[in-house]
Amino acid sequence: MSDDLAVGTGLACAVIALFALVGPRLAGRLPPAAATRLLVPASLVVAGSSVWVLVVVAFTWVAQWPAVSRYGQWSAEELRADTPFPTVVPVGCTLLAVLAVARAATRGTRRVQVLLAVRQSCRGIGAPGSLVVLDNDRPDAFATPGAHGRIVVTRGLLRALSPDERRALLAHETAHLAHRHVWWLLAAELAAAANPMLAPTARAVTHAVERWADEDAARAVTDRRLVARTLARTALLIRAAPVGLAAVGGDVPERVRALLEPPPRPRVVPLAVLVVLLVATTGAAGAVQRRGDQLLDQASGVATVARHRTVR
Repeated sequence: MSDDLAVGTGLACAVIALFALVGPRLAGRLPPAAATRLLVPASLVVAGSSVWVLVVVAFTWVAQWPAVSRYGQWSAEELRADTPFPTVVPVGCTLLAVLAVARAATRGTRRVQVLLAVRQSCRGIGAPGSLVVLDNDRPDAFATPGAHGRIVVTRGLLRALSPDERRALLAHETAHLAHRHVWWLLAAELAAAANPMLAPTARAVTHAVERWADEDAARAVTDRRLVARTLARTALLIRAAPVGLAAVGGDVPERVRALLEPPPRPRVVPLAVLVVLLVATTGAAGAVQRRGDQLLDQASGVATVARHRTVR
């Protein structure tokens, strides 16, 4: 039984590592909207599963503490004898679990504070969903977060673009607002904070979100080359994205190349691979929990027998 826990833990770690390796590649083989809608929830599930596996393994050590074993009414000696890991493994898992939760909470809090500050600064400017033009010569454009966000563009950027290019730029930023892209990015960032192995997947999601907005803009203006030209010109003018939803996020050269090709089509194989990996991850994490429960049940049974003998 204890060996089963070690095997299950190893399998869970292998599947999680495989998802972290394959996830960014799958993002490039799926249409951008589908990649975002599938990879972000999958990343959250994988991150949660990885933290849960850490917690289960960590508890095989925590449960041996006298106060915990008395509360749980199991035999600490039996649990110590049956645990398949050297002490350093569950101790390390305890530290990693605490660090993962702390990183996710800290990163999420800071990110939300920034987003709320940006939203609050634009609350009294224009109507929700409207265009806000800043009297600034520095070229810039971005969408503020939330259901009542605005599209913010500087006069410097508007003067540098032609009327058709302005239309393409605004269609791109409108897509960010319409699809609540900021929350997709936040969720992917939280998953990566909980499990740093998912950082490449989070970057792939950032690129997919921008590609999603590009494709929406291309459909809105019915000219893919116009959107590609607008993106290239805007990238030369804008050097930094202030809140993660500017028109020049992601891999700009790759976005331009994609716009010069036909629209992406759904593919069954990447979707099937993603589903298999997700099922395998949750299944492996569930197996680790069951093995951990069985280990505690066995230790509880030994403690119960010992108490009966003492009473007699």
